[in-house]
Amino acid sequence: MEEFKTFILRIFSILFIAFIPCTGLFLVYFYTAPKIAAYHEIKEKRAVLDIFGIPYRTTEKTIMGFTIKGYDKDNIREVFDTSITVEETEAAGVKTEEEGKVYKFIKDGELQGVGFIRSRIGYGYNKSSAMSLFICLKPDMETLKGIEVLDHSETPGLGGRMTEDIFKKQFVGMKLKPQIKMVKERKATGDNEFDAITGATNTSRGIEEFINDAVQEFWRKSGEQKW
Repeated sequence: MEEFKTFILRIFSILFIAFIPCTGLFLVYFYTAPKIAAYHEIKEKRAVLDIFGIPYRTTEKTIMGFTIKGYDKDNIREVFDTSITVEETEAAGVKTEEEGKVYKFIKDGELQGVGFIRSRIGYGYNKSSAMSLFICLKPDMETLKGIEVLDHSETPGLGGRMTEDIFKKQFVGMKLKPQIKMVKERKATGDNEFDAITGATNTSRGIEEFINDAVQEFWRKSGEQKW
């Protein structure tokens, strides 16, 4: 009988010990999940507004002599909702709710561009992780208005430089037909060429393939669509 009590006590002790960290993880998730979702929401909305050149309110705080710049999240949401038209699509191969949306900006009755989000695994240097881009086309649907990097796992200082403005600006006005091309060992000169990131040829090649594949997919689905 005494051995049985000891056994039961040990079982309850193990369950109690396991309960504490599980409860802690649950509370952390419960607290952080909405914040993470809000962070990604604002990040995506900012990417769309930045591509279309739509201004939104920024903030500045000075702490111990350091100026910290931030963003007015409520203003970003308000500007996005009043400026951007979001349409649901059934594009082939989309895996998330965001990928099923098309973002349009209409100003003074004229279409300024159409954008979409795509996330894929297997592009870039880190083949086991996802890369996520917001890709925006001009009204002719054959010219890039620009790209924004939403997520990646490339090496900081190498492939991670894909987030730098000097690299992303190369894609503004780039022709998508027949395809965009990465060049190295010489400067890009064609209207469908971009310079590779120094020391990150695989990442640059991954971006080339990513954009070409994503745009081809978009064209296939929306070929008959009148924007």
